[in-house]
Amino acid sequence: MFKAILVAVDGSDHSWKALDLATEMAKKHGATLHILHVIPYQDLPEALHDFAKAENVPLEEERFRFHYGRTLGDKLTQLAEDRVRANGLTAVSAQTAEGRPADAILEVAKRQAADTIVLGSRGTGYISGMLLGSVSHRVANLADVTCIVVK
Repeated sequence: MFKAILVAVDGSDHSWKALDLATEMAKKHGATLHILHVIPYQDLPEALHDFAKAENVPLEEERFRFHYGRTLGDKLTQLAEDRVRANGLTAVSAQTAEGRPADAILEVAKRQAADTIVLGSRGTGYISGMLLGSVSHRVANLADVTCIVVK
């Protein structure tokens, strides 16, 4: 049923759960798993700040976006890819992109011909998500393929 699954990761607990679910789905269905991290143009997610601190990467907002954002994003996707491979899945690719997260996720999903998108929920709740423009809400509403939001 599933041939190509795109999973978006941002270093949050929900995105790691989404990665684990997507890995199991890909293994069960013999699908290729595409891992994506988006370096946002807007304010950086708190989880990415925490990840930067854990990796001892200094954060100066502009420098981060243009240099460390790519480096940290690459580290994050490599960590995710290693986790997937350690779980026995070999049909996997990982990449970073820049832009508005929801738009980048949708663009990469089309480019990779993904039939499913899996992503974590930030957990802001329905009202906050609608007011603030939750990435998971936007992707789920605009995607032409099945979306699974993991909490």
